[in-house]
Amino acid sequence: MGAALKKDMVLVMPVWDDHTANMLWLDGPYPPTKDASAPGVARGSCSASSGVPSDVESHSPNASVIFSNIKWGPINSTFTQS
Repeated sequence: MGAALKKDMVLVMPVWDDHTANMLWLDGPYPPTKDASAPGVARGSCSASSGVPSDVESHSPNASVIFSNIKWGPINSTFTQS
């Protein structure tokens, strides 16, 4: 993790229901029609059948998230190092 944090990073805040791609673009094989061993297809450990909105909603019907105190800017510009 330390080595990864030395590189530029991107914050991804997922949407709750992804009726187009079932969130596979974030943490599964995407596009699911391609071989998961092809470069760039495997994006995480979730299966190609995961993330279906009706499944997600039935398992966690009252789930919510609040994003707050979000900062953005060039790398190393959004905090004070102590």
